[in-house]
Amino acid sequence: MMRIQIISHNREKNPDTIKMRWHWLPLYFEEFGHEVDHVFKQDWKYFYLRYLKFKPDVLISVGPIAFMPSLMKKMRLIRAPHVHDWTDDNVDINGKEHGITKMALYEYFTVENADYITTPSVFKKERCELWDKPVFYVPHGVNPDFDEVEPAELEGNVKILYSGEQSRRKRVDRLIDAVKDIDCDLYLFGRTNEELRKTAPDNVHFMGMVKYTELPCYLKAADILVLTADDDCTLKMFEYIRAGNVILGLRGRVNYVLTHRETAYITGDLAEGLRELIEDKVLRAQLVTNVKKMKIYTWGEVAEKYMEFIEEIVGGDHD
Repeated sequence: MMRIQIISHNREKNPDTIKMRWHWLPLYFEEFGHEVDHVFKQDWKYFYLRYLKFKPDVLISVGPIAFMPSLMKKMRLIRAPHVHDWTDDNVDINGKEHGITKMALYEYFTVENADYITTPSVFKKERCELWDKPVFYVPHGVNPDFDEVEPAELEGNVKILYSGEQSRRKRVDRLIDAVKDIDCDLYLFGRTNEELRKTAPDNVHFMGMVKYTELPCYLKAADILVLTADDDCTLKMFEYIRAGNVILGLRGRVNYVLTHRETAYITGDLAEGLRELIEDKVLRAQLVTNVKKMKIYTWGEVAEKYMEFIEEIVGGDHD
Protein backbone atom coordinates (compact mmCIF):
# COMPACT_ATOMS: atom_id res chain seq x y z
CA MET A 1 0.00 0.00 0.00
CA MET A 2 1.26 3.44 -0.93
CA ARG A 3 0.29 6.89 0.36
CA ILE A 4 -0.35 9.13 -2.65
CA GLN A 5 -1.05 12.85 -2.30
CA ILE A 6 -2.43 14.81 -5.25
CA ILE A 7 -2.84 18.57 -5.58
CA SER A 8 -4.91 19.72 -8.54
CA HIS A 9 -7.49 22.24 -9.77
CA ASN A 10 -10.37 19.78 -9.28
CA ARG A 11 -13.21 20.86 -7.02
CA GLU A 12 -14.81 17.46 -6.38
CA LYS A 13 -13.92 13.79 -6.35
CA ASN A 14 -16.47 12.23 -8.68
CA PRO A 15 -18.45 14.75 -10.82
CA ASP A 16 -21.55 13.73 -12.75
CA THR A 17 -21.00 15.57 -16.05
CA ILE A 18 -17.31 16.01 -16.90
CA LYS A 19 -14.82 13.42 -15.67
CA MET A 20 -11.19 14.08 -16.55
CA ARG A 21 -7.80 12.41 -16.06
CA TRP A 22 -7.42 13.36 -12.38
CA HIS A 23 -10.95 12.35 -11.55
CA TRP A 24 -10.40 8.83 -12.89
CA LEU A 25 -6.86 8.00 -11.75
CA PRO A 26 -7.32 8.61 -7.98
CA LEU A 27 -10.42 6.40 -8.00
CA TYR A 28 -8.40 3.55 -9.47
CA PHE A 29 -5.45 4.17 -7.14
CA GLU A 30 -7.86 3.65 -4.23
CA GLU A 31 -9.35 0.59 -5.93
CA PHE A 32 -5.82 -0.86 -6.16
CA GLY A 33 -5.54 -0.55 -2.37
CA HIS A 34 -3.54 2.70 -2.06
CA GLU A 35 -4.38 5.57 0.27
CA VAL A 36 -5.07 8.83 -1.57
CA ASP A 37 -5.24 12.39 -0.21
CA HIS A 38 -6.53 14.67 -2.98
CA VAL A 39 -6.13 18.38 -2.22
CA PHE A 40 -8.86 20.16 -4.19
CA LYS A 41 -8.77 23.81 -5.27
CA GLN A 42 -10.81 25.05 -2.32
CA ASP A 43 -8.29 23.46 0.07
CA TRP A 44 -5.03 24.73 -1.42
CA LYS A 45 -4.36 26.96 1.59
CA TYR A 46 -4.19 23.84 3.78
CA PHE A 47 -1.88 21.94 1.43
CA TYR A 48 1.30 22.04 3.48
CA LEU A 49 -0.50 21.12 6.69
CA ARG A 50 -2.12 18.22 4.85
CA TYR A 51 1.28 17.21 3.49
CA LEU A 52 2.84 17.16 6.96
CA LYS A 53 -0.06 15.19 8.41
CA PHE A 54 -0.45 12.70 5.53
CA LYS A 55 3.28 12.01 5.06
CA PRO A 56 2.90 10.83 1.45
CA ASP A 57 5.21 8.38 -0.27
CA VAL A 58 4.77 10.43 -3.43
CA LEU A 59 3.26 13.83 -4.29
CA ILE A 60 1.59 14.39 -7.67
CA SER A 61 0.80 17.90 -8.91
CA VAL A 62 -1.49 18.93 -11.77
CA GLY A 63 -1.96 22.37 -13.36
CA PRO A 64 -0.50 25.81 -12.51
CA ILE A 65 -0.83 25.16 -8.77
CA ALA A 66 2.13 22.78 -9.22
CA PHE A 67 4.34 25.87 -8.89
CA MET A 68 3.71 25.76 -5.13
CA PRO A 69 5.04 22.23 -4.41
CA SER A 70 7.91 22.81 -6.85
CA LEU A 71 8.88 25.93 -4.90
CA MET A 72 8.55 24.07 -1.60
CA LYS A 73 10.67 21.27 -3.00
CA LYS A 74 13.38 23.75 -3.95
CA MET A 75 13.19 25.21 -0.41
CA ARG A 76 13.55 21.65 1.00
CA LEU A 77 10.16 21.84 2.72
CA ILE A 78 8.98 18.77 0.81
CA ARG A 79 10.92 15.50 0.99
CA ALA A 80 8.59 13.12 -0.85
CA PRO A 81 9.27 12.58 -4.58
CA HIS A 82 7.39 15.27 -6.50
CA VAL A 83 5.83 14.12 -9.78
CA HIS A 84 4.30 16.81 -11.99
CA ASP A 85 1.72 15.61 -14.50
CA TRP A 86 2.34 18.07 -17.34
CA THR A 87 -0.80 18.04 -19.45
CA ASP A 88 -1.96 21.56 -20.33
CA ASP A 89 -0.13 24.43 -22.01
CA ASN A 90 -0.73 26.96 -19.28
CA VAL A 91 0.95 29.81 -21.19
CA ASP A 92 -1.58 29.35 -24.00
CA ILE A 93 -4.51 28.90 -21.63
CA ASN A 94 -3.82 31.63 -19.08
CA GLY A 95 -1.17 33.86 -20.69
CA LYS A 96 -3.62 36.39 -22.08
CA GLU A 97 -5.39 36.83 -18.75
CA HIS A 98 -2.49 36.54 -16.31
CA GLY A 99 0.50 37.49 -18.47
CA ILE A 100 2.67 35.38 -20.76
CA THR A 101 5.87 35.88 -18.75
CA LYS A 102 4.20 35.02 -15.45
CA MET A 103 2.60 31.83 -16.76
CA ALA A 104 5.79 30.77 -18.55
CA LEU A 105 7.69 31.23 -15.28
CA TYR A 106 5.13 29.11 -13.40
CA GLU A 107 5.12 26.37 -16.03
CA TYR A 108 8.86 25.97 -16.59
CA PHE A 109 9.85 26.52 -12.95
CA THR A 110 7.48 23.69 -12.10
CA VAL A 111 8.94 21.38 -14.72
CA GLU A 112 12.53 22.18 -13.75
CA ASN A 113 12.06 21.70 -10.01
CA ALA A 114 9.76 18.66 -9.95
CA ASP A 115 11.65 15.40 -9.51
CA TYR A 116 9.81 13.65 -12.33
CA ILE A 117 7.42 14.54 -15.14
CA THR A 118 4.55 12.45 -16.43
CA THR A 119 2.64 13.56 -19.52
CA PRO A 120 0.10 12.32 -22.09
CA SER A 121 1.82 14.52 -24.70
CA VAL A 122 4.48 13.23 -27.09
CA PHE A 123 5.52 16.85 -27.70
CA LYS A 124 6.07 17.52 -23.99
CA LYS A 125 7.81 14.18 -23.52
CA GLU A 126 10.31 15.12 -26.23
CA ARG A 127 10.87 18.55 -24.67
CA CYS A 128 11.71 16.89 -21.33
CA GLU A 129 14.08 14.46 -23.02
CA LEU A 130 15.79 17.42 -24.70
CA TRP A 131 16.29 19.00 -21.27
CA ASP A 132 17.44 15.68 -19.68
CA LYS A 133 14.41 15.79 -17.41
CA PRO A 134 13.20 12.39 -16.15
CA VAL A 135 9.87 11.85 -17.94
CA PHE A 136 7.35 9.04 -18.37
CA TYR A 137 4.67 9.00 -21.06
CA VAL A 138 1.20 8.12 -19.71
CA PRO A 139 -1.60 8.55 -22.27
CA HIS A 140 -5.18 9.54 -21.57
CA GLY A 141 -7.80 6.82 -21.41
CA VAL A 142 -11.48 6.29 -22.10
CA ASN A 143 -14.46 5.31 -19.96
CA PRO A 144 -14.44 1.59 -19.02
CA ASP A 145 -17.76 1.01 -20.81
CA PHE A 146 -16.87 3.11 -23.88
CA ASP A 147 -17.15 0.19 -26.31
CA GLU A 148 -20.44 -1.04 -24.92
CA VAL A 149 -22.63 1.98 -25.71
CA GLU A 150 -24.70 2.19 -28.89
CA PRO A 151 -24.59 5.16 -31.32
CA ALA A 152 -27.11 7.94 -30.72
CA GLU A 153 -29.39 9.44 -33.37
CA LEU A 154 -28.07 12.53 -35.18
CA GLU A 155 -29.83 14.05 -38.18
CA GLY A 156 -28.15 14.86 -41.49
CA ASN A 157 -26.54 13.11 -44.44
CA VAL A 158 -23.01 14.02 -43.30
CA LYS A 159 -22.66 14.52 -39.55
CA ILE A 160 -19.63 16.46 -38.31
CA LEU A 161 -18.90 16.56 -34.58
CA TYR A 162 -16.67 18.52 -32.23
CA SER A 163 -16.66 18.14 -28.44
CA GLY A 164 -15.05 20.35 -25.82
CA GLU A 165 -14.23 23.99 -25.24
CA GLN A 166 -15.81 26.31 -27.81
CA SER A 167 -13.31 29.14 -28.13
CA ARG A 168 -11.11 30.95 -30.60
CA ARG A 169 -8.10 29.70 -28.66
CA LYS A 170 -9.22 26.20 -29.60
CA ARG A 171 -9.81 27.46 -33.19
CA VAL A 172 -13.47 26.38 -33.15
CA ASP A 173 -14.38 29.58 -35.01
CA ARG A 174 -12.43 28.22 -37.98
CA LEU A 175 -14.51 25.04 -37.93
CA ILE A 176 -17.76 27.01 -37.87
CA ASP A 177 -16.58 29.12 -40.81
CA ALA A 178 -15.54 25.97 -42.69
CA VAL A 179 -19.05 24.43 -42.77
CA LYS A 180 -20.90 27.55 -43.96
CA ASP A 181 -21.04 26.53 -47.61
CA ILE A 182 -20.90 22.75 -47.19
CA ASP A 183 -23.89 20.40 -47.23
CA CYS A 184 -23.36 18.91 -43.77
CA ASP A 185 -24.49 19.26 -40.17
CA LEU A 186 -22.00 20.31 -37.49
CA TYR A 187 -22.77 19.26 -33.92
CA LEU A 188 -20.91 21.08 -31.14
CA PHE A 189 -20.92 19.44 -27.69
CA GLY A 190 -19.74 21.39 -24.65
CA ARG A 191 -20.58 24.62 -22.88
CA THR A 192 -22.14 26.86 -25.53
CA ASN A 193 -20.17 29.93 -26.59
CA GLU A 194 -22.89 32.51 -27.18
CA GLU A 195 -20.55 34.77 -29.14
CA LEU A 196 -19.89 32.00 -31.65
CA ARG A 197 -23.54 31.01 -31.81
CA LYS A 198 -24.62 34.52 -32.84
CA THR A 199 -22.78 34.28 -36.17
CA ALA A 200 -23.01 30.53 -36.78
CA PRO A 201 -24.88 29.31 -39.91
CA ASP A 202 -28.06 27.22 -39.66
CA ASN A 203 -26.23 23.92 -40.13
CA VAL A 204 -24.34 24.35 -36.84
CA HIS A 205 -26.07 22.80 -33.83
CA PHE A 206 -24.99 23.79 -30.31
CA MET A 207 -25.85 20.74 -28.20
CA GLY A 208 -24.67 21.97 -24.81
CA MET A 209 -23.24 19.80 -22.07
CA VAL A 210 -23.82 16.05 -21.92
CA LYS A 211 -22.64 13.55 -19.33
CA TYR A 212 -19.32 11.84 -19.97
CA THR A 213 -21.22 8.54 -20.04
CA GLU A 214 -23.38 9.78 -22.95
CA LEU A 215 -20.71 11.42 -25.11
CA PRO A 216 -19.39 8.16 -26.65
CA CYS A 217 -22.88 7.54 -28.09
CA TYR A 218 -22.63 10.76 -30.09
CA LEU A 219 -19.00 10.22 -31.12
CA LYS A 220 -19.99 6.87 -32.62
CA ALA A 221 -22.95 8.46 -34.43
CA ALA A 222 -20.84 11.05 -36.29
CA ASP A 223 -19.32 10.59 -39.73
CA ILE A 224 -16.37 12.92 -39.11
CA LEU A 225 -14.85 13.95 -35.77
CA VAL A 226 -12.88 17.20 -35.73
CA LEU A 227 -9.76 18.22 -33.78
CA THR A 228 -9.12 21.96 -33.94
CA ALA A 229 -6.70 22.66 -31.06
CA ASP A 230 -2.94 22.84 -31.60
CA ASP A 231 -2.39 20.06 -29.11
CA ASP A 232 -1.39 16.40 -29.13
CA CYS A 233 -2.92 15.36 -25.81
CA THR A 234 -6.52 16.54 -25.65
CA LEU A 235 -8.76 13.94 -24.05
CA LYS A 236 -11.10 14.17 -27.04
CA MET A 237 -8.36 12.95 -29.39
CA PHE A 238 -8.04 9.67 -27.49
CA GLU A 239 -11.84 9.35 -27.38
CA TYR A 240 -12.15 10.07 -31.10
CA ILE A 241 -9.59 7.38 -31.91
CA ARG A 242 -11.36 4.81 -29.72
CA ALA A 243 -14.70 5.72 -31.38
CA GLY A 244 -13.20 4.48 -34.66
CA ASN A 245 -14.62 7.11 -37.00
CA VAL A 246 -12.95 9.46 -39.51
CA ILE A 247 -10.87 12.19 -37.84
CA LEU A 248 -10.23 15.60 -39.39
CA GLY A 249 -7.56 17.72 -37.72
CA LEU A 250 -5.96 21.12 -38.10
CA ARG A 251 -2.24 20.87 -38.82
CA GLY A 252 -0.05 21.27 -35.73
CA ARG A 253 0.99 19.12 -32.76
CA VAL A 254 -1.72 16.60 -33.59
CA ASN A 255 0.78 15.34 -36.17
CA TYR A 256 2.79 13.83 -33.30
CA VAL A 257 0.02 11.21 -32.95
CA LEU A 258 -1.97 11.10 -36.19
CA THR A 259 -0.64 10.78 -39.74
CA HIS A 260 -2.20 12.58 -42.71
CA ARG A 261 -4.18 10.30 -45.03
CA GLU A 262 -3.21 7.29 -42.93
CA THR A 263 -4.96 7.58 -39.56
CA ALA A 264 -6.59 11.00 -40.07
CA TYR A 265 -6.95 13.85 -42.54
CA ILE A 266 -4.67 16.64 -41.32
CA THR A 267 -4.89 20.02 -43.06
CA GLY A 268 -4.50 23.76 -42.72
CA ASP A 269 -7.85 24.27 -44.50
CA LEU A 270 -10.81 22.59 -42.77
CA ALA A 271 -13.27 23.38 -45.56
CA GLU A 272 -11.00 21.77 -48.13
CA GLY A 273 -10.55 18.74 -45.91
CA LEU A 274 -14.27 18.35 -45.33
CA ARG A 275 -15.03 18.52 -49.03
CA GLU A 276 -12.47 15.86 -49.89
CA LEU A 277 -13.61 13.55 -47.13
CA ILE A 278 -17.26 13.92 -48.06
CA GLU A 279 -16.53 13.17 -51.73
CA ASP A 280 -13.97 10.38 -51.23
CA LYS A 281 -15.67 7.41 -49.58
CA VAL A 282 -12.69 5.15 -50.26
CA LEU A 283 -10.37 7.46 -48.33
CA ARG A 284 -12.83 7.61 -45.45
CA ALA A 285 -13.01 3.81 -45.31
CA GLN A 286 -9.20 3.57 -45.28
CA LEU A 287 -8.92 6.10 -42.45
CA VAL A 288 -11.50 4.20 -40.38
CA THR A 289 -9.70 0.89 -40.93
CA ASN A 290 -6.35 2.35 -39.89
CA VAL A 291 -7.51 4.37 -36.88
CA LYS A 292 -9.21 1.28 -35.44
CA LYS A 293 -5.77 -0.37 -35.28
CA MET A 294 -4.49 2.28 -32.85
CA LYS A 295 -4.34 1.18 -29.21
CA ILE A 296 -6.27 3.34 -26.76
CA TYR A 297 -6.44 2.26 -23.12
CA THR A 298 -9.25 2.42 -20.61
CA TRP A 299 -8.71 4.58 -17.54
CA GLY A 300 -8.14 1.45 -15.46
CA GLU A 301 -5.31 0.38 -17.76
CA VAL A 302 -3.86 3.91 -17.68
CA ALA A 303 -3.95 3.85 -13.87
CA GLU A 304 -2.01 0.58 -13.88
CA LYS A 305 0.67 2.15 -16.09
CA TYR A 306 0.86 5.20 -13.82
CA MET A 307 1.25 3.01 -10.74
CA GLU A 308 4.03 1.01 -12.41
CA PHE A 309 5.93 4.28 -12.80
CA ILE A 310 5.21 5.39 -9.21
CA GLU A 311 6.33 2.04 -7.81
CA GLU A 312 9.54 2.26 -9.85
CA ILE A 313 10.52 5.70 -8.55
CA VAL A 314 9.44 5.18 -4.95
CA GLY A 315 10.64 1.59 -4.54
CA GLY A 316 10.68 -0.28 -1.30
CA ASP A 317 7.97 -2.22 0.51
CA HIS A 318 4.80 -0.23 1.19
CA ASP A 319 2.52 -3.08 2.26
